[in-house]
Amino acid sequence: MKLLLALFLAFFSATAWAPFAQSTTSPLQQASPIQLSGVVLDQETKKPLAYASVGILDEPVGTLTNEQGEFSFTVPVALTNKLVRISAIGYEATQVSTADLIRTATAQRRIEITLQAKPVELSEVKVKASQWKKKKLGGNAGPNTIFHHNFTAFQRPLQESLGREVGVIIPNGNQQTFLSKLNFCISNNQFEELKFRVNLYAVKDGQPAESLSSKEILTTVKAVKKGWVQVDLEPYNVFVSQDFVIALEWIGGTPLTDAKSLTLAATLPGFHTTFYKDASQAKWAKMSAVGVGLNVEVQRAD
Repeated sequence: MKLLLALFLAFFSATAWAPFAQSTTSPLQQASPIQLSGVVLDQETKKPLAYASVGILDEPVGTLTNEQGEFSFTVPVALTNKLVRISAIGYEATQVSTADLIRTATAQRRIEITLQAKPVELSEVKVKASQWKKKKLGGNAGPNTIFHHNFTAFQRPLQESLGREVGVIIPNGNQQTFLSKLNFCISNNQFEELKFRVNLYAVKDGQPAESLSSKEILTTVKAVKKGWVQVDLEPYNVFVSQDFVIALEWIGGTPLTDAKSLTLAATLPGFHTTFYKDASQAKWAKMSAVGVGLNVEVQRAD
């Protein structure tokens, strides 16, 4: 009898108090993914920072802020013990624990992240115009190729595909080089408007390393354009004197339909080395299946 009474009390306790136990469950213990939303601001002026990168450090999870500095992305439960990294060109990057951001969101407060502007020292370049020669470096796959690189992650919302990036290593050595034009070819496009950012990186151990970009280089592609796209880099006065990676980052798009296909023309690997990132703060990975046909026109003294 005592044994039956003990079993009854144990069952009653487990079932009767279950609703109260569920109501006090920490958001970090939830089984479903967690949505993080907020805004990134300039620390001094409090102005919103457009196209800032927000994501789980070294993981393929993240996004970019929109033109109002707002962001939103989904964090899988398995990554709630990771760091979120926030960065923008011309600003000091910062890292925040995912758990802290989740607690802020759970308290129904607006997640507000501020970044401190950092000074940029521009080196003076003195050369004679007669010394410069034009060259085209990188890939050259055009609209007739049978190989393609898919910029879209179909399993994700569009906002969480933004920040994906592809870049080509340019073996430049220590030559003083002026970047004149960037060329890439869109092979399939289901977007009425596309926005890209051109980024530069140093090379370390054969892959992209720290950013060399001191200015935002943005370009917009409209009217469902396919084929070659050229970005004029001359107004930005960009000089490099080392091996570098020139990269194209997808920062915005207006799809025509529910289908959201966006591909770049590519070629067989081996002609040049291509790297990609699956999200704004993900690790770089070497592209083994294809090499993207992205190239840069330069002027340098050979």
